[in-house]
Amino acid sequence: MEPDDMIPDAFARQWKLILVPGMLAYLFLVQVLRYQRAKSLERKYAPAGRESFRKMTAEDAQAILKTLAELEFPSLYEFSMIMALFRTYGIPSISSLLVATGQLKNAETASKRAADAGVLLFEFGLNKPTSERAVEAIARMNFLHCPYRKSGKITNDDLLYTLGVFALEPSRWINRYEWRRLSDVEMCACGTYWKSVGDAMEISYAKLPSSAEGWQDGLQWLEEVEEWSGEYEEAHMVPADNNRQLAESQLDYLLPKWPARYRGLCRKMIVVLLGDRLRRSMIYPKSPAIYHNIVNSMLDA
Repeated sequence: MEPDDMIPDAFARQWKLILVPGMLAYLFLVQVLRYQRAKSLERKYAPAGRESFRKMTAEDAQAILKTLAELEFPSLYEFSMIMALFRTYGIPSISSLLVATGQLKNAETASKRAADAGVLLFEFGLNKPTSERAVEAIARMNFLHCPYRKSGKITNDDLLYTLGVFALEPSRWINRYEWRRLSDVEMCACGTYWKSVGDAMEISYAKLPSSAEGWQDGLQWLEEVEEWSGEYEEAHMVPADNNRQLAESQLDYLLPKWPARYRGLCRKMIVVLLGDRLRRSMIYPKSPAIYHNIVNSMLDA
């Protein structure tokens, strides 16, 4: 073999000596760093395990959720908030009131309400609970609800269900589709924070098992809300024309952002995301299996 013929082999061997250790080092670094925030939250807020959850404040919980929303899972966290709002439209007592107000009768009014709701959610979600912006956002929300609560058009059960949906939906989407599941301390933060919001809204928790003696921590509250919400959905998330009308107004608001030729595909994919119970309550037919495969492959990627 001529010396010149040996150069490519020698070059390849040198690259292997560099590339393989480099790839292993990169994978090790990813393994160490990708859980860095989750581990730091555990060390800061749960040094004694679940016993530490008792001491978690609303301020602590908001800081944890802000980390999830802005750093760990920004895209899916925001999407879960949209789907949480969408989910409440599957309860006829909620949808009938929203339809009666006329706020969601078409894409224009639906976009305004979505923007208004988004502003309030982000104001008290991304600012410290004791901050002026968060306090004013809660006060504004209570002001908007006040006449409907006094007239009995909004029930406490509907408010508790809506509160529970916003507390639970992020973990449902993250645990199913993100690169890791939420830890117990992060789940406790979901419960602690949203319970504090419910307290500020004067929502009664009398329907929850531990309402009389109180909850060990935010995680226990969240677990009881999840069980109660599931039972509430079974009893009250039923087909209704108002549910469908709200769903259509929201889709009319969302889909124009997509090119016209893709809107039919997008509609079928959104219907997949609803799940069977919510889909049935909105009187949508089940999408073909191929759309389920597309959605799952996209979200699992």
